[in-house]
Amino acid sequence: MKQAEIFVRFIYAGILTLAVQGVKQPNLSATSPPPQPPTTGTPKGNSTPGTTRPEATCKQTNKPLTVLNANNGNDFTASPYPSFWFYVPYSQDDVKHAEFLLLDGQEHKTIYQTTIKLTTKPGLLKITLPTNSQNLLDLNQNYRWYLLVNCYTSRSNEPDIVVDGWIQRKIIDVRRLQNLQTDESQKLLFYTKNNLWYDAVNDVAELHFQYPNDAGIQAAWNNLLKELGKESLAQEAFIGSIMLSTQQ
Repeated sequence: MKQAEIFVRFIYAGILTLAVQGVKQPNLSATSPPPQPPTTGTPKGNSTPGTTRPEATCKQTNKPLTVLNANNGNDFTASPYPSFWFYVPYSQDDVKHAEFLLLDGQEHKTIYQTTIKLTTKPGLLKITLPTNSQNLLDLNQNYRWYLLVNCYTSRSNEPDIVVDGWIQRKIIDVRRLQNLQTDESQKLLFYTKNNLWYDAVNDVAELHFQYPNDAGIQAAWNNLLKELGKESLAQEAFIGSIMLSTQQ
């Protein structure tokens, strides 16, 4: 795809930066009914809140609740237990209840559901599906997820703010991917060429926070977020979170 090709050029720039520096770290340069799934790819969701209830009273923020994905009809993963990254502009003092929900493509079955306790400041958080058979994503099947937020000042049990999206586990060349596990730059190229955006975000985000002083890795992080249209989140901290309860 054109998007993947553009991002490939960004990654090559990051690789060249690392080569020049001689760095030894890894090389990188409101909800609606489910739409009819396309024959290939994933439907589009709302990577930022589409609408909020008129009576919603969450505080105003400079940046909205945001998922780090492409939301371009090609949001794939190679993992049976993928990770989802979100920017949450609220702290535990603002939010009464936050919940992540993963459903099948027809929204008839709950695959995973967890309540989230936020930390003392806004930032990026990661939600990973537990590795058990109930949470495993089947190949070539669309799944819909939601992140729902209810603020302390709300007078309703309905979620004040919602982001939602889709994910599909894609059939890939497993042997090829296994051979790339020790080469971060080539693995990232493989992800972007195959529209494995959830995996690309997860890998680069983990390296971004593990090696904050590596210029090449930071360039790759910035460029990935720019490709996804989320460049304003590049400097946000990783806040973590606590999963209070889980329903599988």
